Amino acid sequence: MKKTSRAPALALWLAALPGAAFADPATFAVSALVETEGTSGDVDDPAIWVNPADPAASLILGADKAQGLFVYDLTGVVRQFLPDGRLNNVDLRPFVLNGQQVALAGATRRNDEALVFYVIQDGVVRRAEPWEHAAAPGWMSGMVDDIYGFAMGQDAGGTYALVNYKSGHVLQWRIADRDGQIGLTFMRFWQVATQPEGMMADDRAGHVYVAEEDRGIWRYPLSPVLPAIATPIAMIPSDCLPQDDVEGLAIYDGADQRYLVASAQGIDRAAIYALDGDAVPPCVGLVQIASGDSIDGVSETDGLDVTSQPLGPAFPQGLLVMMDDQNAGFTINFKLIDWAAIAAGLAE
Repeated sequence: MKKTSRAPALALWLAALPGAAFADPATFAVSALVETEGTSGDVDDPAIWVNPADPAASLILGADKAQGLFVYDLTGVVRQFLPDGRLNNVDLRPFVLNGQQVALAGATRRNDEALVFYVIQDGVVRRAEPWEHAAAPGWMSGMVDDIYGFAMGQDAGGTYALVNYKSGHVLQWRIADRDGQIGLTFMRFWQVATQPEGMMADDRAGHVYVAEEDRGIWRYPLSPVLPAIATPIAMIPSDCLPQDDVEGLAIYDGADQRYLVASAQGIDRAAIYALDGDAVPPCVGLVQIASGDSIDGVSETDGLDVTSQPLGPAFPQGLLVMMDDQNAGFTINFKLIDWAAIAAGLAE
């Protein structure tokens, strides 16, 4: 959900919250190294595919709410465009399909309240077979309303697709290879009180994070055999989420430190939470993506993604990708930020 831009400084927002006692996260600014080609559509949510053969040749998938799926290289150039309709959120995981190791990407398609899937192999994105699937079982057709966010996850029980709706419902499906075809088995659902969108599975810890846009971030067990009991992680208002909306979520899975990264759209920043097992993570950083020599900053950010894997000399400690709503020519694009710059800001 897009908001009008907020001009006041972060300190003014924090000071205006009555009776609030906040921690002292690091607040700093970095600049993007690369921006993708702009679009007049509505690109919203990215997913990073790491090329196992050549990390510097990795790709960024960008869901466009008006047009389909864009595929960019790390220089920001569009390598593919799949005109597949109103795709809202996109995520991906490694997957074995028909005996071959590939990456499987999924997205929510708002045209027809569906899930769609793509196979990434040898740097090429193609539709999976079958491509389109019902996002909710038939018996839920009168319950769920207006498909929205999407995430994927994996544990010992398999690979999962998680989809949410503006009605607050979150549905979990198990994905299987059925003789080279994508098959889905419904596992469970739960519901949050108001509209969610961003979601992220922490495969290593067995958690699912759900961003309820106007209320905050919740955590649930990833395993569908466990009850969907919510743990509040960061409510609005709080130290790094002084106001709505909270949007995209991603996990930085570093060898020495793991972080949950959330887009704090109301203050045009990324909030960084230090993960440590089942403990409620504290916010340790608020990052503004400011204008650099030739690339503008990030405003009204929505979706984001991050990887800790080195992606060549430009991104030696990984990459943060954030959606930027305001660019020259009234276009929207993604900004690519070197994680090394963020790590330096966190260490100061």
